[in-house]
Amino acid sequence: MTSISIGKVLLIPLTLGLAACATTPDVATALDCKAPEKLGLFDPSRDLLVANYDSKPDVDDLQAVAGLGSVLRHPDYACIDYIATAGAYGSQGGKFLPAAQLFTLAFGDKWLDAHADRDATVVALAERMHTTIARGGRVWVAEAGQSDVTAAAVEQLPKDMWTGVHVVQHSYWNESMTSDEAMQTVVYNTRYHRIQDGNFPDNGSPAFNTTENRHWQALLADPHIGPIWAEAKRLSDLHNPVAAYVNPAVAAGGLDFSDTVEIAYIFGFDDMEGVGDFVERFARGE
Repeated sequence: MTSISIGKVLLIPLTLGLAACATTPDVATALDCKAPEKLGLFDPSRDLLVANYDSKPDVDDLQAVAGLGSVLRHPDYACIDYIATAGAYGSQGGKFLPAAQLFTLAFGDKWLDAHADRDATVVALAERMHTTIARGGRVWVAEAGQSDVTAAAVEQLPKDMWTGVHVVQHSYWNESMTSDEAMQTVVYNTRYHRIQDGNFPDNGSPAFNTTENRHWQALLADPHIGPIWAEAKRLSDLHNPVAAYVNPAVAAGGLDFSDTVEIAYIFGFDDMEGVGDFVERFARGE
């Protein structure tokens, strides 16, 4: 077991396994598995995925974690080099929803806790970004929340590296809850990709939001991803009734992993219509 140590703070141990192929987080995963040349916009031989989740106060991020965990279990995406962040929130109110077991099920030990220690998490993200860009890769940030943590990490890089970071955002609300300074950094100094909102159909992004409950059976029954979705559902059902924002899709027994549209855009499956297409592809049932 290895770990990232920043000063006196010990972050989440980076034990590899689950979806990862690399021997250490700083080694390109394509060295150890047969990666395709390109996955959408992402080059598995050299790029890094940073998946940031605010988890405050909406439970949709809990299901979005399960969404990315499902993608990373699929053989086509087994060579992705990634790091995830919990608690990457901005100025919104409401309660942070802790989900350590869910993050561990989805990402093994390849995640950081910005709620517990924001400063150390920012330093760790900046180090991962620097390593990736220095070896000729690009950093793709799937922003399932606000950009404050991303901007803080970018600002620790040499300025000539800032454009090596691509930030993908689908929500005007997330932008409105990000500080003006952080928005200035990511919009004008990184490669900023503003895509359509994943909560709504027929707008160019998949609609990963539905009040229908018919897809749960396939997700929960899948031996690879079922435990991730079971934990996401448990936490969603626990927190949603008392959350500062009661998610209507979850309240109806459906699904909201709308923050997975950034992943779909980066990896090139954004031609999906919605939840049904996602379940058909990633709930393999084998």
